[in-house]
Amino acid sequence: MYSIITPPPALAPYIINFWYTSGPLSTQEQAIHSDGCISILLVISGESVINDVSMQVGGFLIGPQTTSHLWHFKSSALSMVGARLTPLGAKHLTNIPLKYIKNQCIQLQEVINFSALRTKVISPKLAPLQRVYVLSRWLEHHFSQAHYQLPSAFSSALIQIDTQPRSIKLAQMYDTLGLNSRRVERAFIEAIGISAKEYATLVEVFNSRNAIKQNPNKPLTDIAYELEYVDQSHFIRQFKKVMQITPKQYRARLAT
Repeated sequence: MYSIITPPPALAPYIINFWYTSGPLSTQEQAIHSDGCISILLVISGESVINDVSMQVGGFLIGPQTTSHLWHFKSSALSMVGARLTPLGAKHLTNIPLKYIKNQCIQLQEVINFSALRTKVISPKLAPLQRVYVLSRWLEHHFSQAHYQLPSAFSSALIQIDTQPRSIKLAQMYDTLGLNSRRVERAFIEAIGISAKEYATLVEVFNSRNAIKQNPNKPLTDIAYELEYVDQSHFIRQFKKVMQITPKQYRARLAT
């Protein structure tokens, strides 16, 4: 359904990847699993709904999400181009505090002058890859004037959280790194709009989803134990809080 494009080297610090879709697609809703990233979405044609926000022709900014959402497609064909931003890219895109777009999907025009990009990317008749190229060039120009540096407390903690394969013990991690917990929380909210605890929860649930996918016949109690959850009830509560369904229901959906 989607084609992924690696950003050029000049944009690698700011963009995780570009993506596009164009043409017919199933009208069945799709689950969007949160990873804490902030994204630009440009709708060329068609209509869809995320978080009760109707997205038609125009530009949108999808803030950091702390729960999974369903993406409802109102059209049988869609043409869209998007960019997933790194934390540095998100901070360089707009001056507004990112906490204000937490769990939001807003018009891009609300946070940045979108008129020039709209004229270049959405209005002309271009092939999808041409639209990605134009968006890429626009972002290169935009980011060339940026000088923001991510807080060191954020960068240090982020690496540790992202590389944890099991349950994440933040207090223990802070002690090991010699970091103040309040300083880290402020740094995360400044850098990505959500707290370190919220981000760590997303990583833990991501690890849980992968474990369930890779072990379709393994008892969920064993998976919870291997991921070092205190008990299965904590595993289920955390999974449901983010995914909106239980691990058992998620496994059942994978089987259909």
